[in-house]
Amino acid sequence: MTWTEMKLKVQTISQDFSASALVQFSQDMNTGNRRFNAALNNYFTRKHKSTDLEDGVQTYQLPPDCVRVSGVKCLDSASREYPLAQIRSEYQWTELNSTDQSGDQIIYFFVQGSDEIALYPTPSEDVTNGLIIYYEPKGRDLSQTDYTTGTITLTDGSVTVTGAGTAFSLSMVGRVLRDTDGSSGYDYRIGSYNSGTEILLEEPFTGVSGSGKTYLIGESPDYPSEYHEAPVDYALARYFEMMNNPVRAKYHDEKFKDMVSECKERYASSSSSMVITDESFGYDWLQDNTFSVTETN
Repeated sequence: MTWTEMKLKVQTISQDFSASALVQFSQDMNTGNRRFNAALNNYFTRKHKSTDLEDGVQTYQLPPDCVRVSGVKCLDSASREYPLAQIRSEYQWTELNSTDQSGDQIIYFFVQGSDEIALYPTPSEDVTNGLIIYYEPKGRDLSQTDYTTGTITLTDGSVTVTGAGTAFSLSMVGRVLRDTDGSSGYDYRIGSYNSGTEILLEEPFTGVSGSGKTYLIGESPDYPSEYHEAPVDYALARYFEMMNNPVRAKYHDEKFKDMVSECKERYASSSSSMVITDESFGYDWLQDNTFSVTETN
């Protein structure tokens, strides 16, 4: 569901269409959305960013939207990926750095403050996109009304969306596009913006090609669509609690909790995650590998 659809659903179920109720519904649905993501350790919102390793440079900037580093990988000069182990104690990090060392393969990383990551040993060579940081980004509140102006052209197997009478914007990247003429039935995440009449999808469109199609571009939760009602149920539980209706409040609260539990079971423990956890960065891996490290005078 898109944010517009979520608002309509919570109003329809509660039968409260007042402006004051909508403000409260919006706040509570966003709280429910954040709590749903938090319960799954932000599994669906995790991101990664690559940056160049530089010879002699030990400290690198974290992405500006990073709130917690989930893991770090590096590439060697042969473009082979390998994981780093995290040093969590500032004391241990200081002790480790008491002797300056450089090497062609990095072993440890340490998060310095809120915006930097330091590596040990210090890289001894340049590697393009050699540092890969996996992280949890800052949460975002849903707020954008569905955009439906103009029509679009879609081609089966293509990621290009061409608009007629549209005013696409950069802010639409990350939202979902749905053709509303029934030829597809899927939501496609928008990957990039080219102009007011052209955007690109993250995945190719699969459906009936054509022009003059009606559509919507909306904001939706990051987790799978079968759980998009979770924030709605969270808000309804708060609403009926306020209205002294404990039976309906309990019903919606249990629905919310059941969706969290089901989603956890189906997705949160998946081994296919692109994010590397502390467990998979175990020190055993490091002990079984040989690194070239040079002491720096």
